[in-house]
Amino acid sequence: IEDFTELRRLERARRDFIANISHELRTPLASVRLLAETLEEAIDTDPEQAQAFVEKIENEVHHLSALVTELLDLSRIESGQTPMSIEPVEAELLVREVMARMLPQAQRHRVQLGTEIEQGKTLVAADSKQIARVLVNLLHNAIKFTPSGGTVVIGTRPQHGSEGTVQSFFVRDTGAGIAPEDLPRIFERFYKVNRARSKADFRMPGSLESGGSGLGLAIARHVVEAHGGRIKAESTLGQGSTFTFTLPVTRRTNAQ
Repeated sequence: IEDFTELRRLERARRDFIANISHELRTPLASVRLLAETLEEAIDTDPEQAQAFVEKIENEVHHLSALVTELLDLSRIESGQTPMSIEPVEAELLVREVMARMLPQAQRHRVQLGTEIEQGKTLVAADSKQIARVLVNLLHNAIKFTPSGGTVVIGTRPQHGSEGTVQSFFVRDTGAGIAPEDLPRIFERFYKVNRARSKADFRMPGSLESGGSGLGLAIARHVVEAHGGRIKAESTLGQGSTFTFTLPVTRRTNAQ
């Protein structure tokens, strides 16, 4: 007797993937086609309006490029083809570098950005570039879904458990929160919560969640798990969310 359960699951995942990527590509492609047709009509009669259409086309093309990049990143990470340069890194350094990078975005959207650092000198085993991308993604989402005047905090602290001590990193916001039915699925590929939660849909070039592809949190989960860590989310609708992930603690080698 053959068990086809896993084969059916894989086939369903394949169909879902094709349906999702088709949907994600269809919208910007339709926009580009419509803008190009309108541009053709306006290029001689209204040069100023034509330039605006050119800029919109460039934005849609950038969104498509970012989507393809994220798909390739996710594919490489899932297949284990993304090399990780894991070295001892200070937890505090990771947090402060990402905060400095994201501070202009927070200021632009009138969101107060702060840190909570406990035992930040602790060394974690991490690929600093990959973990920074995870933190940037989480912080980007927190800012996007937090109303003006709200607060976002990025921090790190030790976490003690039955398997020993790990270093915890977290991003906490006072935003719209996530509905209980959405919470278990937010780390799935292409899964998107209600976009109405966002006070503004802004795109950040180079981010994992550029244009809201629904891939950012899936990539974040795979990156964290590739480090031997775990990522989770807690949220109360209307009050805010906290995303937390862990990394193993390490020591600096003699060679360093």
